[in-house]
Amino acid sequence: WTLSHLCDGPAYHISAVIYCAGGVRCLASALTPRNGLIPRLVELLLHPNPKVGKPALRAVGNVVCADCTNDHGGRFADRPHLPIVDFTEIILDCGAVPRLRRLIGSPSREIQKEACWTLSNIAAGTSSQIEAVLASGAVPPLAAIVNDPSTDKEVRSEACWVVLNATSCGNDSQIRRLIGEGCVGVLGVLLGESNM
Repeated sequence: WTLSHLCDGPAYHISAVIYCAGGVRCLASALTPRNGLIPRLVELLLHPNPKVGKPALRAVGNVVCADCTNDHGGRFADRPHLPIVDFTEIILDCGAVPRLRRLIGSPSREIQKEACWTLSNIAAGTSSQIEAVLASGAVPPLAAIVNDPSTDKEVRSEACWVVLNATSCGNDSQIRRLIGEGCVGVLGVLLGESNM
């Protein structure tokens, strides 16, 4: 949970989690996301104990939805040794999307909701980030979640956001694929949701 809270803070906190491993002070020459904590957090997404998996999921979700922009030439003014990069790309490079796709089928409502929320933030990104969501095979189960009347309302809402963001930010080819995978019906469900 400590890491999830750090990843909910300013971008330089997230960069510290991304670039520093296990309490070892990072040297500028060793700065690489592969040496940081993100690969381990991604690995823990599928941990069988929800007391481990849920905070790992929240931490990954917080990294994905964080604003990583600044006005200091790609570095933090007060921490120039920490480079600023697209945080979502780091999460994707560590293989999180297939794990998130598995988590949307979790029997836990909270895990489902967090996984959909994280995927919705990825789907609000670049074409290549949307492509990662599409390639994972997440869209058909998301459409099934939305179309199942017994689905929890908050889970349905987050699943709808994945499709909405992908259609809003995707290219023509991606939108055609979304249509082919049943997303017109999902967008139809959105029209009936007062909170959407």
